[in-house]
Amino acid sequence: MPEITMNELSFPKSLTTRSAWIIPHIKDPRWLLCIYLAIYTWFGHVYLSFNRSPDQMLIAIGACVFFDMLYTWVSTRKLLFPLSALISAFGLIILFSSPGSGWLMLFVSWLTITGKYLLTWRGHHLFNPTNLSLVIVLILTSGHAAIAPAYQWGGSWWLPIVIFLLGLVLMWKVNKLPVVLSFWAFFVIGAAIRSVAIDMPLEITLWAQVSGGAFMLFSFFMITDPMTTPATTRGMIIYGFSIGLVDTLFQLNTAVYSVFYALFFVTATRGLYYIIKDIRDNGLHPAKKYSS
Repeated sequence: MPEITMNELSFPKSLTTRSAWIIPHIKDPRWLLCIYLAIYTWFGHVYLSFNRSPDQMLIAIGACVFFDMLYTWVSTRKLLFPLSALISAFGLIILFSSPGSGWLMLFVSWLTITGKYLLTWRGHHLFNPTNLSLVIVLILTSGHAAIAPAYQWGGSWWLPIVIFLLGLVLMWKVNKLPVVLSFWAFFVIGAAIRSVAIDMPLEITLWAQVSGGAFMLFSFFMITDPMTTPATTRGMIIYGFSIGLVDTLFQLNTAVYSVFYALFFVTATRGLYYIIKDIRDNGLHPAKKYSS
């Protein structure tokens, strides 16, 4: 292993030099998503019943940004404008609930960014970073952390509709609409199946979930992660259907937070499939990254 000198570890002499930075292109669709989540975070804190304290919000943003920039610097010796980290931070602020615990927010933030860099295959992360960290923390904390409850969305009928319409426009702009629509299609089918199987009204098995902001954010923010979703329309449709199918199976077994576990299961299965396929097709040390 080559020795790293102090010159290599030092910061660039001029931080104003464009080559010293990694800055997303202005047409990068993540800018729109970041703005969408930032506005929603502000709205939720000011007008809705979000139970995240200002300290927790600052911890999420500060930790995600710091670790993303640190890991990028270690691996590339460049400074990063942390757009993805901000998206992850806003997602955690909106979705992750651990009242009064700054340490848990710090831990889930660290886990989100670390998982993105650690669980990769040839430069391609295998899980949606926020989904991965939420699933791990939900399992490890045994009830001390949760996905944000429905009451934090204010109980207004119009709010899910606004989120729904804005989300559809955003997904159309970033070309991820097939994922969302196919997931929703099977989710509706699954809700009907559950309604019959457990003898419960459809408005409970369907509307009680989709009316919550967490479901909307899951649909528009998590399952559409550009690095973990297929590039083709056919692939996106299959991917969305798969998440809906696994969620239905989990819900029939009364799993709490089933959509988050369903996404984790599907991305893990898909990632394993492509790792095996890539090794079979290209060997253990190909010159190019795999594509899905």
